[in-house]
Amino acid sequence: MLKPASATATATMIPDLDPRMIENDGESRVYAALRKLPAGFTVMYSYAFHIHANSATGGFGDDPVSGEADFVVVHPSLGYLVIEVKQGKIGYANGRWYEEKAHGQEPVSKDPVAQVEKAKFAILERYKEKAQSDSFPLRIRHALWFPECTHVWGVLPANLEPESVLTEPDLDKPEEAVRRAFGTTEKPPQKQAVDILIQRVLAPMCRFFATMDEEIDRYDRESKKVLTDEQQNILDATELDKRKVFFGAAGTGKTFLALEKARRLNREGKKVFLTCFNKNLAAYMRSNVPSEIICQNFHDFLKERLTGTGCVPPEPEDGDERSIYYEETLPTAGFEYYADAPASEKFDAVIVDEGQDFSENWYTCLQAMLKDPEEGEFYVFADPNQDLFRHNIDALRKMGVSKHKLTRNLRNTERISEWIGKYVKGGTLRPGLLGGLPVVHVAWETYAEERKLIEAEIGRLVSQGIKPGRIVILSPNRLEKSSLQGCAKIKEWPLMDFRTATGNAIRFSTIRAFKGLEADIVFLIGLREGKQTCTDADVYVGGSRARFLLYVFHHKSEPPKGI
Repeated sequence: MLKPASATATATMIPDLDPRMIENDGESRVYAALRKLPAGFTVMYSYAFHIHANSATGGFGDDPVSGEADFVVVHPSLGYLVIEVKQGKIGYANGRWYEEKAHGQEPVSKDPVAQVEKAKFAILERYKEKAQSDSFPLRIRHALWFPECTHVWGVLPANLEPESVLTEPDLDKPEEAVRRAFGTTEKPPQKQAVDILIQRVLAPMCRFFATMDEEIDRYDRESKKVLTDEQQNILDATELDKRKVFFGAAGTGKTFLALEKARRLNREGKKVFLTCFNKNLAAYMRSNVPSEIICQNFHDFLKERLTGTGCVPPEPEDGDERSIYYEETLPTAGFEYYADAPASEKFDAVIVDEGQDFSENWYTCLQAMLKDPEEGEFYVFADPNQDLFRHNIDALRKMGVSKHKLTRNLRNTERISEWIGKYVKGGTLRPGLLGGLPVVHVAWETYAEERKLIEAEIGRLVSQGIKPGRIVILSPNRLEKSSLQGCAKIKEWPLMDFRTATGNAIRFSTIRAFKGLEADIVFLIGLREGKQTCTDADVYVGGSRARFLLYVFHHKSEPPKGI
């Protein structure tokens, strides 16, 4: 008898997806189960076929045969198994398959056994053509999987064997179920035949994207679905908490949660103040919420509200005095003003994004802006790892409200998430988007060399179909103090400040100005140890902006610590 494999590695999935990306819930559950098969198994999901088989070769006649197999499971010592998944409660009577609905029984549009048999033999015919062989050397089998049914009652149709019927309990023991459906002992491995089957019959029929630009589009679609699901679950689970601090590393969806929380409160008719420290992030958030929501960076909001009230002196010109003005004078004046302000000037809810950028006394000012000091809603979204301004993050941890930890990276690909994970303190960062391209490290000795390397890599990407507008160059320094000083173009593509870039221009920004934002492709340049604007936090912030592809340009002899 067959014995389950003991290997800890898992099956090869084609394509390799997050099961939550699959819209059909039944297929999603079966995909997640088959992913647990041990190494040696290959699972093809959603195999589309279209062949023109000749009846003389044992095919289907002269008419083209087309269709789709939900799953094809391949093993080098067993053969291949085609699985059709049927969601819901299914039955068979009077020679017809039917589905049980609330209003009664409804015939299914296609016979599932006929479907799976057609796919099974279509694959065989395709194999014969590609292998130039009259037969496949291992077993070929089919099965129906009912992932929402727990019992089978009655007599099966004559063309469906009991071992070919899989149900919900089999989701917990997929290897046992699959081997039962094969119904045979293992034969000597047929590597050549299986390689032809996978590489020339099954895998070439997958929907692979031809260009990196299309790959980015796919990640966009996947991330939006994962982000939306995760976002709704978190907000639903914490809806009753009127005051909460959300802690999460870069990419865990803090800004998107802040935006959606603001939208929800606005729909309830509440007056909402959505704020942050970074002006560029504030502008981005303002463009993504209804106009009724007050969205502005903290200091600009206070200056506008307090101007003309006599509560605050003019902004000083001296640099050190200006720092004190923003750090202490303005927030203190704001607190004093709102402590006595009428309710009409206050808010039902205050939401703070990038809360690690705020000093403790700034929060005192923000809480004074609430109409009701007890029932007013107050939410903070913060990343302790992004504390660029050395504020006391412990003040947030000690704040007398409930806390929620975000641990799933919903922005970056798995490869980038692993790279930035070494900068995350106090826990692991779980990737939400599997796969992706490796992080590229490029070492340089002089600014002239770095500039040439940047130009070469951007040229290579664009030649592969990447739109220049997807690329953002982030530096610890302003443009005029970077290796790209005096650069208006990189090759033939314009290089522009990210705030004013238009069309197909490559965008440039300092790391700190781009904080809270993101881009498909990031070139993190000018990194070297010991610079004030090149701390571990800066490298972490810059690298975590990259959604799909990250390039890290660092000095050969002075790379930052984490690289």
